[in-house]
Amino acid sequence: MIKKHKGKIIIISFVLVGILLIVLGSLNLSNKNMEKDFSATTYTRELEKKIESFLKEVEGINKVRVILTLDCSYEQVYAKNNSSYDYIITSNGELVEITEIFPIVRGVAIACTNGNDDLVRMKITDLISSYLGISSNRIKIVAID
Repeated sequence: MIKKHKGKIIIISFVLVGILLIVLGSLNLSNKNMEKDFSATTYTRELEKKIESFLKEVEGINKVRVILTLDCSYEQVYAKNNSSYDYIITSNGELVEITEIFPIVRGVAIACTNGNDDLVRMKITDLISSYLGISSNRIKIVAID
């Protein structure tokens, strides 16, 4: 009886292995995407912390909280074949990465002590504008206790 259904068993086995490979492949891709999202989030948090730490050194600021708004998300640039639009793939099936592009800061919201003082606001605006390369109208400062 097994000999009679041997062909069907082999076909079903191949189908199941194929489905398993597809599922495992999609799980691997989703994990890579999660890592990249995490990288963009980590980048944003680290930049906010760096700005907060720096602003605490400015005279008149004791407490500070910074929130960044980003223009785009994390991006990877991969190598392409010169003669076509195909990506270059290594022998183990991975794309050849050329560079990573981190998000561009669109705006900054800052809450700090003495945030209503014009001199403190001017210092912060100048520092942040220079540091991030954004115009002063993209920086908003408010006072906190």
